[in-house]
Amino acid sequence: MTRHEYLDKILAKVTDVPTLPASVLHVMQMIEDPLCSAADLARVIQNDPGMATKVLKLANSPFYGFRQKITSIPQAVTLLGFATLKNALLSAAVFDMFRISGTGFDMPALWKHSVATATAAKLFAKRVRYPNSEKAFTAGLLHDVGKVMIARYLPSSLLTIVQTVHDKNVSIYDAEQHTIGLAHPSFGAWVISRWGLPTQLVEAVEYHHHPTRAKYAFDLAGIVYLANILTHRANIGNGGDLMIREVDPKVLEYFSMNESTLYDLRDALHAKRLEIEAFASIAASV
Repeated sequence: MTRHEYLDKILAKVTDVPTLPASVLHVMQMIEDPLCSAADLARVIQNDPGMATKVLKLANSPFYGFRQKITSIPQAVTLLGFATLKNALLSAAVFDMFRISGTGFDMPALWKHSVATATAAKLFAKRVRYPNSEKAFTAGLLHDVGKVMIARYLPSSLLTIVQTVHDKNVSIYDAEQHTIGLAHPSFGAWVISRWGLPTQLVEAVEYHHHPTRAKYAFDLAGIVYLANILTHRANIGNGGDLMIREVDPKVLEYFSMNESTLYDLRDALHAKRLEIEAFASIAASV
């Protein structure tokens, strides 16, 4: 039985797969349409009061660093740009999936970790001149959504996983493999593939612990891999364990980086800590 067949077997009884809101999917599709104008996009967002409120709250967060207050949707669309706007909406939508309690897992801390990893991925993307830094942000934001899947659909397994991390001082990835036979990257790739997101994002999520296994998106998977390690080192949020992660030298070599580069980028990420925490808090409240 292949890994994907095993995953399908585990999740065969799942009938309520979490989906992105139809309104968010519609806006994301518009953003990808080269014929879509800023006016078209603003008009659709304005017609959805809930979405409009989210966009304005997030656009005015310290995370984006605009000096003037953004008071209208057309202004937000113009200043943020299409790709950044898409990630703002995606951030708010994905956070709704983190609203799970009673799991023994710190979901707000996981959300902060995800936002920090997204931020780190964008920093890495710019450093290595990856052509789409916003896509790197998206991949970083989604990289741990598989942990939410486990919390939602395998809560008893999650309790065992959390206990194993605590008792044996292992990574949450290893505890998941030991308990379930699969780890969170597989669960995350499974769900976002059902959202119809691009193959590159699916691979980046699936292989963010082992980027050399990616067939089509090694660059993106490698960026998220390094961003995840950097976020753990910067201690922003909590991905489920406190393990110190070593970097695969092959990945560093591919990107022409060394440990000194990682220290510089960790400092840059640390400098954004307050903005990251503010963004996570605002996304949680919209």
